[in-house]
Amino acid sequence: MDFDTDMEKTKSQPLPDIEPYIRRGIAQAKEQKRMRRRNRLIRLYSGLAACCILFAFVLSVRISPAVAAYVSELPGMDKIVGLIRDDRGLQRAVEHKMVQDIGTKASLSGITFTIDQVLTDQKRMLLFYTLKHEHTGQKVALRGVKLLDASGKEWEHGASWGSMGVAANVEHKDRIDVYVPEASVIPESLTAEVTFEIDDVKQDSSLAVTFPIDRSKYTAFEKKVYPVDKQITVDGQSLTIEQITVFPTQTEVSIRFDPANKKHIFGFDDLKLVDEKGQTYAFWGNGVPVRNNGENGKVFNLESIYFLEPQQLFLKASGIRALDRDKLQVVIDAKKQTLIKAPDDKLKLAALRQVDDVVGLDLELRVEEESDRHLFTYFGNDITDNRENKYEYVQGTTSTIASPDGRTQKQGLLFKRLTNKGTIDDYSLILTDYPTRLQGEITVQVK
Repeated sequence: MDFDTDMEKTKSQPLPDIEPYIRRGIAQAKEQKRMRRRNRLIRLYSGLAACCILFAFVLSVRISPAVAAYVSELPGMDKIVGLIRDDRGLQRAVEHKMVQDIGTKASLSGITFTIDQVLTDQKRMLLFYTLKHEHTGQKVALRGVKLLDASGKEWEHGASWGSMGVAANVEHKDRIDVYVPEASVIPESLTAEVTFEIDDVKQDSSLAVTFPIDRSKYTAFEKKVYPVDKQITVDGQSLTIEQITVFPTQTEVSIRFDPANKKHIFGFDDLKLVDEKGQTYAFWGNGVPVRNNGENGKVFNLESIYFLEPQQLFLKASGIRALDRDKLQVVIDAKKQTLIKAPDDKLKLAALRQVDDVVGLDLELRVEEESDRHLFTYFGNDITDNRENKYEYVQGTTSTIASPDGRTQKQGLLFKRLTNKGTIDDYSLILTDYPTRLQGEITVQVK
């Protein structure tokens, strides 16, 4: 994932001490089924192996005069302004009256959660909400969100939201980004089942808010597909820009990689669309930047150009992150607690803790100056061992600190072993990103 430096500082959190890290993992074993479900859904639509993806809002982008004038005319709509100023595509969706006013709330143990508005199309849904509580001296944060249909069945989706703790008696307004599966139909009504944490302690109880979905707000805006089918070669690696698909809430760029490539391509630096006037449309930092599309394809989400009609469009990227296929596996000696196999000496094992059926890993990656703008989640949520045990992902953390030769980025991973097939000699993980790049950039005319 690519982040501006300021966003990276906002998202990063100090990696916890390893012993509390393990103890907390053991204590959380009972809630792993819920955690696994949430992680599976996020992985399904984003291609990212992580818990909820937390992004900061870029508040420096100005709201367009048309949007400001529109929202000022409607009670309560002005609250949305601060939550979409990072994305001009969403601003244009608001301007085209795609927002549905809700105003439904529920309270539980001094916590009130209100769904204020909904902005949706067939691909992505944004829930604008207000969180307020009466727990003096404590902070409350959104912990989990499940969406249920009218029958009470969980509606399959992916979601991301902020996790900032809110002080007592403060009306905190934020948004939840929901990602709709390709073949899924948005129900006519949904119930948001929401859980919270108070001072980082998960609360067992949940509250439910039911709200309707006005499909007429988006059914008139059918997706637009721009076929491209252009194959390019960069540093000996072949890839095909298949098509550009545009929705009111986002633009999707479908790219397929040649399975004969000797290197595995993780992603792109500064991927964006540029029109004939030099205006850029990129991923602004909220939501999910990429999802897998089959074994050798990915779909990258950029700012929506739905309500624009550019005469020309160019797809550009300043770099391509890739690694030799035979270097994707990282192997850890379980007894010596050292790396047996790694792509290079930039990756280090800082700690390995094995307590009963819990395995905790802390890894460090040294990145050069050119990578300072990126925060790498370089491992997913899968681990294997030489005994073919099964594992369940518990949680992960990422952080970054300055170092004399650039930055050191840390990733902590916690797993629970579900089987016991004997003494473990080594663990294996597969890299999902890494700061090695092909020689070359991308500039392709796609329209």
